[in-house]
Amino acid sequence: MHPLDYAIVVAYLVALAVIGLVLARRAGQSSEHYFLGGRTMPWWALGASGMSSNLDVAGTMTIVALLHLYGLQGFFIELRGGVVLPIAVFLAFMGKWHRRSAVMTTAEWMLLRFGEGAQGRAARFMAALTYLVITVAMTVFFFTAGGRFLAEFLPFTPLQCTVGMAVVALGYTLVGGLYGVVWTDVFQAGIIGGAAIYLAVLAARLITPELLAAWPGAEFNGFLPRVAGAPGLAPYEMFGAFLAVWAAKGILEGLGGSGGSAYMAQRYYAARSDVECQKIAMLWTVLFAFRWPMVLGFAVLAVKLGIDATAPGAAESLLPQVLKSEYFPVGVRGLMLAAMLAAAMSTFDSTVNAGASYLVRDIYEPWRGRAGERERVWAGYAASLLIVALGLGIALLAGASVIGVWVSIVMLLFPAFLVPFALRWYWARFNGAGFALGIVAGFAASLVFFFAAPAGWNEAMQFGAIAGVSALASLAGTLLTAPVPLMTLRAFYDQVTPFGFWPRTWKALDREEHRADYLRLAVALVWQITTFLIPMGVVLGMWSSVLPAVFLWILLFAYLIRDLRHTQQLSPVRR
Repeated sequence: MHPLDYAIVVAYLVALAVIGLVLARRAGQSSEHYFLGGRTMPWWALGASGMSSNLDVAGTMTIVALLHLYGLQGFFIELRGGVVLPIAVFLAFMGKWHRRSAVMTTAEWMLLRFGEGAQGRAARFMAALTYLVITVAMTVFFFTAGGRFLAEFLPFTPLQCTVGMAVVALGYTLVGGLYGVVWTDVFQAGIIGGAAIYLAVLAARLITPELLAAWPGAEFNGFLPRVAGAPGLAPYEMFGAFLAVWAAKGILEGLGGSGGSAYMAQRYYAARSDVECQKIAMLWTVLFAFRWPMVLGFAVLAVKLGIDATAPGAAESLLPQVLKSEYFPVGVRGLMLAAMLAAAMSTFDSTVNAGASYLVRDIYEPWRGRAGERERVWAGYAASLLIVALGLGIALLAGASVIGVWVSIVMLLFPAFLVPFALRWYWARFNGAGFALGIVAGFAASLVFFFAAPAGWNEAMQFGAIAGVSALASLAGTLLTAPVPLMTLRAFYDQVTPFGFWPRTWKALDREEHRADYLRLAVALVWQITTFLIPMGVVLGMWSSVLPAVFLWILLFAYLIRDLRHTQQLSPVRR
């Protein structure tokens, strides 16, 4: 690293600190300001923040490795988490359902859905515990990758880099709350976008038939996944089956409104209208498309440099090895490192702030009883510190690989809660007891597979088994206990108007809106996938696939834009 590179990184960190300090006064007004930005933040800032929050350095390292090993098939492998399919579901209807709920957290939402009795309180506690587990697990993932990555460039050990990154991100997150998170994310989105464009242009200039032929285990015959599988996709030879599980996992995640993270729902709780919810998701998708030519660019450079990533653990070092190459001269290397730091910081701050909201709103406040707004804000500071301390401690003790941690989170942890989170929206008979029991059984199954997985079980089989245990427990808990009181159910339905298995007489006035939701979901899913694939195809020069995809993208985008104009008209009459 040249002194100029260090200066660029220091300037970036100083800018983050300044933004956090400037927004500290606004964030400290109340817990709603601290965790939801007072529900007054512009939709474009929330959308840009969502993009930054989803783009982390740990995930970037994972996806670069997959693309280097499998070419475009690596993109389809990341349907399991990295493609973030829940964005399309939030665009279609889940975003507006969250906003209409008018709560601060998904755990608090349980009282709206199941009532304030014992079942509602049990569901609230289990939802809060679920998000805290996810939050700590994700911070472990970020720390595991971030420290190792930064140590490749800075004169510090991985431990020192991990602690330093935690201190800096925690600092502006603590004082700025969601204001600090969102506005630093907007700033960081610009840095990440610039890095993505640089890499895309650089990689496109290097693409030749000879380079594509030298790509290990990869073929570039089109955008469609190689469903039949091939030996080159080991350990995913039965690729069609894996693809079905990964796609189902992503869509189920969105249908449950979990998004696999606390911060996704948080952006929609903070939105100002149904229309803005759709705008947030559309902008989120378009900006998140910058990730794919960026990671592909890193993979192209790795192939060009002849880096061998076939040895265990070697794939995780691809990203830092590429950044050390001659393709990143003085100044540019500093900007790229700042972009990678931005990816790490933006996801970290969003995760910690959202996770702290559950610890304060759904565990501390019910236990404490009456608490003033200033006390709640200070409780938010303490909750953030606790989450970071837990994540840092586990990361230092675990010492696992980056890809290993990611697979464990998305394929062992997520199926423990996806089914209960989905049933709560669509099945009127579902109750708080079924929700709580489904979560407990799911996590128990996750622990069994984590510590004693049966021989020969792949990740798709383990995912299905854990989700199945959670589903059976949810059904048993629901059918063996009392249903939710009718008045509570009706009040929830009138406020949110979800579709699914609800009384027909209730749905009669909302059928037009529900039909629009179904169609919007189908359009959004295809539009999102094409939005991500097109820039990758441009970089690779796959024009026979790009041109039809662009035509399809324009048609779908035109529909979504026109649909925005009808959203307000199709909003349910508040009965």
